[in-house]
Amino acid sequence: MNKIFLLIFTLALLISCSSSKSVTTIAKGNDISMYKYVVYGSEDEGDAELADILMMVQNDISEKLHVVSPEKARSLIYQGEMVLSPKINIKTEKWDGGHTYISISFFDYDTNQIAAVVKSSGIGLSISQDQRLAYKAIKKELDKLFK
Repeated sequence: MNKIFLLIFTLALLISCSSSKSVTTIAKGNDISMYKYVVYGSEDEGDAELADILMMVQNDISEKLHVVSPEKARSLIYQGEMVLSPKINIKTEKWDGGHTYISISFFDYDTNQIAAVVKSSGIGLSISQDQRLAYKAIKKELDKLFK
């Protein structure tokens, strides 16, 4: 009986030790639904070993907005379309159990004014679990932002 109790307690402890958080903030007066296009720049930051997560985040954004070149973006803006440019930052702390943070600042490509910020974090029992939790949380926020 004690072994069963210890097993259940250990499983409950392991499950409760992992968590993720996410939040989206939209600049006052902005209507994100007006944006249909995105231009990626070279301002993305983070550890080089996190390039796979960066690419997954870019892919998720690309599923929601049409990716265009800077030249095409200027043409679209001239036609009255609205274009976003995201700055993606990914960091993983590798000490004290680890913690992964993902933040995306979306800028209006024409005015360079911030339109929205999406953030997530994940903490689990391993670095890879931290990263999975943070990625799932940012994906959920992006799905809500660009419905």
